[in-house]
Parts: sequence; structure tokens; C-alpha cells
Amino acid sequence: MRRPCLSALLLVGALLLLPAAPALADDPGAGITVEPADVTAGQTILLAGNGLEPDDERVLVLQGDSITVSLGSATTDADGMLSQEITIPSHLPSGTYQLQAIGDETLQVEVRVTAAEGGAAAEPAQDEGAIGTRERSGVELVLIIVAAAILGALGIVLVVRAERFRGASST
Repeated sequence: MRRPCLSALLLVGALLLLPAAPALADDPGAGITVEPADVTAGQTILLAGNGLEPDDERVLVLQGDSITVSLGSATTDADGMLSQEITIPSHLPSGTYQLQAIGDETLQVEVRVTAAEGGAAAEPAQDEGAIGTRERSGVELVLIIVAAAILGALGIVLVVRAERFRGASST
């Protein structure tokens, strides 16, 4: 009787850790850089990354204080290297932005943008290409953890019942 419960607990533990496996497998030296880090809106920068997951697609986002702009995506090569030319949108106002490469984890690097001559002095109204950020509240996180615990407990109950049923039918 103890053996099926132990097996069920190990199985549930493994299933709960499964989503974390890609993040645990990443190189701790993984990162991204940009050249140049100071740019005028409308110019091009080079995004480079190393130590990333091979053949992995990353969503590129430029995040400012009150504006988020989608910049498309980039794919790492077989060695986990990334190289992508990116044109900074010409309508961006001056400021410091975070260029994010979103995959299994979010890597980011700072980019300082100077508004283009004759461009926007202040941040424009919400851009059609902009996307909003999503942050989970404490309540949402608690609900997710509770749901995972309930599903894990249900799995244990089902395994124990299956073992009992199998033991009852063989006698």
C-alpha cells in the first residue's frame, strides 16, 4: 500500500517540475547585448545573444515607462546564438527602454533612445502595434498553486484507488 503512494507522490513531483526543466537547462551565462546601446529613433541596432536554447524562437519587445512595442521575433541557431538587426520605431520619444527577448525566460538589455528630429517629444497615445504587459496578482498566483495542489492530490487518489481495484479483482 505504501509503494503506490510513494510512486504517485514521485510522479506528481516530477510532473510539477516538468515545466521548469527548460529554464533549469539554460546556460547561466546566457544573455543578450545590443550595439549601439544609444540610438536615435528610426535607426537600426544589432541584437546578439549567446548561451540560449538552440533553435528557439524569441519574441522581441521594446518596453518603456508607459509604452510597449512589439518588434517581431528572432530564432536562435543550433548553437544557441542569436543575431538580429532591429529598426527602432521612428515615433518613439526619448527615454530609456528595455529590449526584451522573451522565450522560456525573459532576457533584457537597456537601450537609450533619442527622439528623431521632428519626431514625438512626448510619448504618443497607445500605438496599434503596442502590446500591454500582464502581471499576475497575488490572488491569481495563489489560485494557480491551489489548483496544482488539488490536481496533484486527485492524481494520488486515483492511483491509490486503481491499486486497490487491481488488488481486489485479482483475489
